[in-house]
Amino acid sequence: AEKGDNVSQYFIGNCYFYGKSIVGNYKKAIEWYSKSSKGGNTKAMSKLGYSYVFECGVERNEKKAFELYLKSVEGGYKYASYIVGQFYRDGIGVLQDKSKAFEWYLRAAGIGIVDAQNLVANYYNDGKYVSKNEEKGFYWNRKAAINGDINAQYKLAEYYLNRDKKKAFKWYLKLANEHKQRAIYLVAKCY
Repeated sequence: AEKGDNVSQYFIGNCYFYGKSIVGNYKKAIEWYSKSSKGGNTKAMSKLGYSYVFECGVERNEKKAFELYLKSVEGGYKYASYIVGQFYRDGIGVLQDKSKAFEWYLRAAGIGIVDAQNLVANYYNDGKYVSKNEEKGFYWNRKAAINGDINAQYKLAEYYLNRDKKKAFKWYLKLANEHKQRAIYLVAKCY
């Protein structure tokens, strides 16, 4: 880490940030994340962005946080594209723009970020900031459900309830097997 290995620097930053094996210290975490970030570590950039939003060892600076997340995306850290969408949605460090938020969510959904897949489905189903498109909404909801998003799994089961009882049962059973109370009740009603 002292010789410039950005992965080691990132992990040392995590040790200080989370207090793993050492006493937690946000300021030291920031030092290590900064070194790692300068060496091109995109996760460290993202963690610095987080720190600037939630004042972990640094003063709140939303604009700097946004810039760090953008740089993290440009460097290839996929999950950061979802966070950039959140910044646009909530107007953190940038002017609020729900349409741009959707563009970033769509980008993140396309590269497999499950949280984004669920949000894209909601955008298409609601039709508030993009044209309503139930077919695309179903597509992204199904994708999120298959990838493990519990809310999407419930929505998919409810969608199938009046269309294909076997598929609805399959999704409720999957949720019941994950100890989701409402799903356990609905599966029990089927017997």
